[in-house]
Formats: sequence, C-alpha cells, structure tokens
Amino acid sequence: MSQPHNQSYSRKFKHSLVEQYRQSTESMELFAIKHGLRSHTQLKQWIIKYNESNLKAYTPRKRDSKMSGRKTSFEERLTIIEELIKHDVNYNWAVEKYHVSYQQVYGWYQKYLKSGNDPESLRDRRGKAKPEKEWTEVNRLKAENRLLKAKLQNQEMEIAFAKKLVEIRNREVNKDSSSRPFKN
Repeated sequence: MSQPHNQSYSRKFKHSLVEQYRQSTESMELFAIKHGLRSHTQLKQWIIKYNESNLKAYTPRKRDSKMSGRKTSFEERLTIIEELIKHDVNYNWAVEKYHVSYQQVYGWYQKYLKSGNDPESLRDRRGKAKPEKEWTEVNRLKAENRLLKAKLQNQEMEIAFAKKLVEIRNREVNKDSSSRPFKN
C-alpha cells in the first residue's frame, strides 16, 4: 500500500539504522524491507550522507508559494537573513517564523550573497535616488549626459515639428494658388 506523501525520518532514526546496517550481515535490500523502508536506495543514500557527516532529518513539506509577501523594514530583513544563516539557510523555516513569502526570503538571501555579504544590499532603494553628495564623478557625468541627451532629443523634435508645419503651410498655399485661375 503506497502512502500519499513522503515519510518523515528523524536524524536520530537514520543514524541508528545506518549503524545497525553496518553491524549486520544482511543484504541492503533485506535490511531495508525488514525496517520498513520503501527501498534499499533510501538506505544507500543515508549511508552516503552518513559517511560525508551530512546526515540530516527530512521533514516533508511543500513550500507555500501562495503565501503573499508583506512589507518589511531593512532591520527586519537583516534579522531574517541572520536567522536564516543560523538555521542552515532553511527558507521554509524563515517563511513560517516571519510570515513572509518564500520568494522574498530567497531573493533577499541571493542579493546578500551577490553583494559579498553586504547588509546594505537588503535596503529597498526603489524610487529613491542616491543623494547627490554621495555621487561619484562617473555618476555625476552619466546624469549630466542623460540630461544633455534629453535636451538634444527635445530640440530635434521641435525642429522636426517646425519643418513639418512649414511643409503643411506651403502645401495649403500651393493648393490655393493652383485653384485660382491664372491672370495675365
């Protein structure tokens, strides 16, 4: 009879079974069946993890992708990332504890890593320009360049509009003059 979901095993249980198997002379298949495991590959994976000192408990749960995010402050995001790291980067744990979405936690952690673990990367700077006193020379020149390009584009549009207006007026004048009879 198959179960509708994955079975949960504690770290202690897994550790105990691996130790028992190492002491036994039974085949892996027989040992797995005897102890109620679904297959010998499950035990095989536990042994590999055990040998790597990486055997952990598995708690089956789906991540709740439908949980909507909520607004958070910089300090709260920083706390969440600190706690996330302390809990072996367990996103589901952070989602449940802080009632934020999985996507938010994942995104914050990725930003944090990409910035070289700079906490300032967790600030929400959307819609806020950097104060001019913090601008570098390059930033100042880029901003000036953008303004000059915008002015140039505006001038080009005004010139094109004026030319078009003259062209339209000349057409009207030509229509009027061609419709009148020519007098000598």
